[in-house]
Formats: sequence, structure tokens, C-alpha cells
Amino acid sequence: MFLKVVINIKLNIFFYSKTGRINFLKENLGIKNINKDMMQVLTPTIAGLNGFKFKNSFKKNPGYWLELIFSDDKKGKHLYNQLTQKTADNKKDNSVFYPVTNLSARQLREGWIDKYDFCIKDRDEDKWKLFFKELKEHMKHKRIDNVFVGLNLLLRYNPFFLKKYKRYYIFEKLACHYEQQGNIMRAVRCLRLQGVLDPKSIEPYLNISSFYIINNMEEDAIRACEIGLKKNPRDQYLISNLVIALSNIGDHCSALTFLKQALENDSKNILLWKLMGDLYYETDNNEKAIKCYKTVLNIKNENVENMLNFYGEIYNSIGACYFEEGKYGKAAKYYKKVLLYNPDDSYTLLSLSQIYFYYLEDIETALDYTKLLVDKAPDSGFGQYQLGLIYMEYGYIEKSRWHLYKARRLMPDYAPVHDAIEAIRNTY
Repeated sequence: MFLKVVINIKLNIFFYSKTGRINFLKENLGIKNINKDMMQVLTPTIAGLNGFKFKNSFKKNPGYWLELIFSDDKKGKHLYNQLTQKTADNKKDNSVFYPVTNLSARQLREGWIDKYDFCIKDRDEDKWKLFFKELKEHMKHKRIDNVFVGLNLLLRYNPFFLKKYKRYYIFEKLACHYEQQGNIMRAVRCLRLQGVLDPKSIEPYLNISSFYIINNMEEDAIRACEIGLKKNPRDQYLISNLVIALSNIGDHCSALTFLKQALENDSKNILLWKLMGDLYYETDNNEKAIKCYKTVLNIKNENVENMLNFYGEIYNSIGACYFEEGKYGKAAKYYKKVLLYNPDDSYTLLSLSQIYFYYLEDIETALDYTKLLVDKAPDSGFGQYQLGLIYMEYGYIEKSRWHLYKARRLMPDYAPVHDAIEAIRNTY
């Protein structure tokens, strides 16, 4: 006895709206009273049709899909052929446009315009939502050139869709992808398009200037900041980017002048005071830098608990200034305060170790901080080197040699390590 194998004939049809899918069923199969969101297979009493179901995608191509299942007989084949002829080729099965390979901008535009009928003006939001969903899928799979062309199509045919619910933030995400690829010009173009959709916002100019600064294009960063500051003259982050860009090109005078003007309007702004201190430190004016940093500490701030790293940086900066001035006791005092905010900070632990070992001649305290550093960061070559020197000073040669050899493995090109090892060999 043989079992008869039932082969279903299927036709998957793409629609860019729920309404289009329902209308197709009504007009071609006479099926009415359908739930737009149903996903299960229905078995209507239509000769040749075993059933149909709604699908959200077909082979990863998103859409309002309709899967028709025909019987494997004369009536089923006749109905299949009839509906196939009524359906445009670009709306069926694998023929529906879904670019997963590199295509030219023109090919992408033509494919999507044909797929979504963008030239037909209608008020149906479904097709715009669906197209946006498709673009997010392309973004997910890093097909960012496709996304760029697609978003420009949306701008051309329905810019208000991107404005609604602030969907234009997708341009910012796209810009980050281009920046990661090193395509700064395309990243900036994305942010400018975001600015077109949100003309009152300074965010695009903030991001543009940041991209320029990261990529050593300070002159362009300055221009972007100036445009953004015309929209919001008091935005502290734009001010910060402008000052950093000016400082990077060596124009500290203009940076200081601009910061002083900004602080006249916002004298309690701790970020701007820190920035002022950084500028003075960079120009070797440590006394004024310390005054600025201490001003930050004197300004009451209700969000101290949320800014622990920020205040840790302030104490670190004060410590660095005192160190540059040769006031090593005060430097150690402020470096210790950094550890209250970040007890695992390896830079601070190393700084304290070196200050106590080289300048305050307190070897025991230096050893304590160096051990803390090595415990928290055993792969710190400088920590191992420092520990080796301290043990050499104590006369613990075997311990010293062990740590110096480890430092050499971690930093094979660091000459002082080799010098210290050679000193042990010549002396002991």
C-alpha cells in the first residue's frame, strides 16, 4: 500500500499595505470580513484553493505578504495560473525587490520606487512604515549604503514621516556606522540631513564637530560649532567642542577669550570651569589651572553621586598641577582623593608610588601603593618595573629580579627595564 504525497502549490504575493492585501482577497476571491492581523491558515470554500495566510516576511523580505495554497488538481492549477497572471511579476515570490548585494544608487532607487509605488500619492501610512522597517533591517546587516539611498528616497517623497516620532535619529546611527568605516564625509552628510529635518536642534552640529575633532579636522569642527551656537549660544557641549578645536590648533588665546565670555553668562557651570582649568594647564599656567579646578569643587552640585568620574578627574588634575609645580606633598594629597572616587585607577596608584619613591623618599608607602597597583593590574609593565626597583632598594634581589623580568616580558622595548636588570647583574 502506497501513501499519496500531497504537493501544495503556493503563491506568495507582496503588498506594501494591509489594505492592499484585503482588497486583493475581496476583488479576486470574493473573500470578505477578514481580520487584517490574522496569521493562521484559513480554508475558504473556493474551488482549487486549500487555504491562505498572512505573513510578515517572505525569505527575510518584510512586507504584508499573502500566501495562497492551491490544490494539486486541475482547478487548483487553473486558479493558480489565473491569479499569477493578475499579479505583477515584481510582487510575486522571489521577484520582489530586496537588495542584499551592492547595487548602484540608481538601481536601488528604481527598485524601491517600483516596489512601493512611491510615485502614487496616497495617505496610507503602511508603506512608509514598511519601507522604514526594511531600511532598519538593512542597517542591522550593515548594508549602510542601501540605507543611505533609502533614507534619501524617504526625504524626497515623505519627509514628514521621518519628522514624526523623531525617526530622523536613524541618520545619527547611520553616521556612526560611516564614521566607523572612516567615511567621515558621508557621516557628516547624514548628520546634515538630520539637521534639515530638525532645524532647531543643535545635536547634528554637536555630532558633526565631534566627528571632525576625532579625525583631526579642527577647522571644519570650528565652523560646525559656530553654526550650532547661533541656534543655542549657551550649549555647554558645543562650547566645549569649539574650545577643544581651537586649543588643538594652538589658538589658546581665542579659546580662553571665548570661555571667559561663556562663563560670564553661566558662572556656575562646572564643565566650563574644568575646561578653563584644562586650558591653563595645557599652557603651563598651573596656578590659574588650580584655581579653576578648585572653583569646580566649591560650586554646589546636587548630582555629585552621578558624576564620580568627573570629580575624580578634577582631583587628578589638581594633583598633576601640584606635581608640575614641584609641590609633591600636595600632589600626593589630591591623588589620594582620586582613589575615593576610583580606587582601582592604575594611573593614580602608579603616580602615588612614584611620588613617594622618587620625591618624598617614603619607600614603605611607595611599596604599599605599588602592591595595590600590581594586585589590581598584574599585567601592568610599569607596576612590575616599579615593584622591582623598590625591592632592589630594600635589597630583596630575588624578588626584584623576578618582577623586573616580568616587566621585561610585558614591555620588551622599554630601555629602563633592561638597565635595571643589567644593574643587578653588575652589582650582585
